[in-house]
Amino acid sequence: MNYDALRIAKGSVVCAEADLRGDVTIGSSTIIHPKVRIFAYAGPIVIGEGCLIEEQTVIINRGDMSDEDLAKFMKETETRPPQTRGGRNAPLRSLQPQTSFVCGKQQGETLVIGSHNVFEVCTHIESMSIGSNNVFESKCKVGQQVTVGDGCVVSMFCVLDKESHLADMSVVYGPRNQIRKQQDKPVPQTQQLEFLAKVLPNFHNLKKSNVSPEPRK
Repeated sequence: MNYDALRIAKGSVVCAEADLRGDVTIGSSTIIHPKVRIFAYAGPIVIGEGCLIEEQTVIINRGDMSDEDLAKFMKETETRPPQTRGGRNAPLRSLQPQTSFVCGKQQGETLVIGSHNVFEVCTHIESMSIGSNNVFESKCKVGQQVTVGDGCVVSMFCVLDKESHLADMSVVYGPRNQIRKQQDKPVPQTQQLEFLAKVLPNFHNLKKSNVSPEPRK
């Protein structure tokens, strides 16, 4: 892997303590907290603009990795923090000298996340397609076979792991993952993003941006 595999748009804030591996693209004005893990194991990951990704969130393009291998991989990466060089990811060989799992195969489907999504603390995301203006509350999980539309909320502790599409404006809630419709999309976290963009650089080293954002049409 070379450094160019990690693309960070200008205007985004990505803490150096976040562990990003493989072909990962981060859109402008996106905030990524420390201890976030984003692994492009089986193919690229593209994250849109204005997203908020909080501590201990996991986003992984797992491909055909088995549940057993995924559990081993997550345990290894949890106990071995990321190494950085000049605010950028170090090569994968130095990150994973003892593991049999190698990120960055780059031969599978791309995992795409839209804009203005919020991933709260300890969210686990494997879904290959997520729209925009969604909120994933703390400790929820969205599996690989689930796709998510726009304006949805997945509530705290909910687990979506069966093949399905979460339609626009859906709210998942309760221990049985009930689904209801809401009238309005979640409010974008514009003020919080602006606040974090000012505060986080005062307390954390950052990964350097290396891509200019695309002009608005």
